[in-house]
Amino acid sequence: MVNADLFDRLQATSDVDRLVTEAIENPLILDDLFEVIRITKSNIRYKSSKIIRKVSEQRPDRVYPYFDNVAQWLRNDNSFIKWDGILTLSNLAAIDSSHKFETMITEYLSLIDDPQMITAANAVGNSWKIVAVKPQLENEITKKLLEVPEIVYLSHGNPSPECNRIVCGHVLACFDHYFGLSKNQNAMIEFAKRHRNSSRKSLAKKANKFLIKHSSTHFPNPITEDKR
Repeated sequence: MVNADLFDRLQATSDVDRLVTEAIENPLILDDLFEVIRITKSNIRYKSSKIIRKVSEQRPDRVYPYFDNVAQWLRNDNSFIKWDGILTLSNLAAIDSSHKFETMITEYLSLIDDPQMITAANAVGNSWKIVAVKPQLENEITKKLLEVPEIVYLSHGNPSPECNRIVCGHVLACFDHYFGLSKNQNAMIEFAKRHRNSSRKSLAKKANKFLIKHSSTHFPNPITEDKR
């Protein structure tokens, strides 16, 4: 049974950051927040998942005992819950002493194939956090990220090349985070070169910056910035 006072505060316009602080100080509040998400269909479940996500950013150790509960969010029909699940799990990777992430990495990476661009972008954009603490998963993660240009994302039910270009930008940002740790640097460089002249200006800019930053060890003549 959810604590009535907490339930009322979630329904009101309570300060989320204050509730985050309280959940850190009293982890039993997390029990109620997870229960709210499980049993309710109202908007307060989104506030609950947001609070849990913010707790995981500051004190992942508080949320780690609920790892399996958060993992279930990846299968939630509601996109907002699913997105908070992606973000929260990536925060928990740093303290995953029980190696739970290894058992579900395939499921996590499958979200990159989700036709909804935001879901894929969240999974892509937070993958570097996993590589940083679990380098043994780098090859599998990088291999999946390199497949992004061939994945079809939808906008209003129709295939959207522009959505794909947006996700490719997230891939480059992710690669930039762990390039030095990667055993697939050549493939990353080739990925960036492929997008140097993208019709999406922000993607082309990211690709060129990536090459300028990381090409010195891969090209006899380092790439310089295109001033066009």
